[in-house]
Amino acid sequence: MITKLLIDSLDRRASVFLGLLGFILVAVPVLNLWVPEGSAFHVPTYLVSLLGKYVCFAVLALSLDLVWGYCGILSLGHGAFFALGGYAMGMYLMPIPSCRTSWCS
Repeated sequence: MITKLLIDSLDRRASVFLGLLGFILVAVPVLNLWVPEGSAFHVPTYLVSLLGKYVCFAVLALSLDLVWGYCGILSLGHGAFFALGGYAMGMYLMPIPSCRTSWCS
């Protein structure tokens, strides 16, 4: 119901903007992987990571805005699940310490 309302409320400029935004979100990782580093079209890895962070925060803000705006419910569960996902990703990316004791080998 909300999805149909949102799609019906889009005008031509908003549809073009969303299409362009979707194209950019697909093109940035492709330009990072397939274009050589010396090219003017190469996107650095840090920029891809930064764009990913921006997209994560934008999705969080949009979901909170939709629940709070349309339903009138302040949901703090969004923040809890976002923090849990960030903590799990941090634990996943943490390097494993090397084993220097005799019981490891």
